Amino acid sequence: MEKKLLIYIVSYERMNYTIGTIKSIFSVAPSNSQIIVCDNGSTDGTREWLEENQEKYNLGLLFPEENLRVGGAWTLLTKYFKEDDFDFILLLDNDCWIKPDKEWFKICMEIFDKDPNRCSLGLLKEQIAGTFSIKTLPDPNYKNVQKYKGQEYFDTVFYAAARLDKFNIWHQTMVNWPHKYIGDKIGRHYNSLGYKATKLHPGYIFDISKYDVANPKYQEYNEWFFKKEKTLETLRIKEEKAKRMTNINDIKEIFPTEIYKLLNN
Repeated sequence: MEKKLLIYIVSYERMNYTIGTIKSIFSVAPSNSQIIVCDNGSTDGTREWLEENQEKYNLGLLFPEENLRVGGAWTLLTKYFKEDDFDFILLLDNDCWIKPDKEWFKICMEIFDKDPNRCSLGLLKEQIAGTFSIKTLPDPNYKNVQKYKGQEYFDTVFYAAARLDKFNIWHQTMVNWPHKYIGDKIGRHYNSLGYKATKLHPGYIFDISKYDVANPKYQEYNEWFFKKEKTLETLRIKEEKAKRMTNINDIKEIFPTEIYKLLNN
C-alpha cells in the first residue's frame, strides 16, 4: 500500500517562486498525497493566486494573521492533524522546486527502508557534494557515504527545509516547537531521540533563491531573510553563480529544461 504523504509549503511574498514550487511538486506528487500551503501574510498577490487556483491544484490553505516564520507555520499544522494521519511529510519553502522525476518518492522510501532508525531525508541539491548553506560550508559529517540509484546519502543534521520526514516523529517534535526557525535544531533533536537524519546528493529539490539574491524585486525580503549577515553584498561576492533574474523565464538559464517547460504549462 502506498504511503500517505503530506506536502507542506510555507510561503511569504515572492509569488512567482510559490507558483513554481506548487507546479513542480504537483506534477510529481504521489497519488496518495495532499498539498497544503501556509502563507505567512504575503501582500504581493500570493493569497489571491492561491485562492483562485485552489481547486486546480487541490490545495489546502492556511492563512495565519501574522508571519509565523517557518517554525511557527510548522507548529500550526500540528493543530489540524493527528500524528498518525500521514506516514510522511515533505516540508518545503516557497523557493523549492522539485526535479521532474516521478520515481523520487519511491526511491526515498527504499532508502528509509534500509534503516528503521532513519526518520528524515534532506532532499536539497547542493552545488558541491558535502556542503551546506548558500555559502557552501563544508559538512563535517560528509563521510561513510553510501550510494543508491543515483543518490549519495550520509547522516547529518545540516539541512532545514526541503526535507522528507516520518510524520509521527515530526509531529511529536513540532507540537511544542519553541523556535521561529529550524536550522540544524530539528536534526539534532532527532539524534537526541536515537533517530538518524540523512541527506541526499544530488537530491531532488532546487533552491532557486540561491541564484537570485541580487534581484532588486526581492531586496526587502532578502534583507530580512539574511538579517544575520552583515550585508547582502557579502553574499553576492561569495555566491559567484548568483544571477540577476527579473522574471520567471530567466530561470531557464540555470535550471533543467524540463522544469522551465513545466512552469510555462
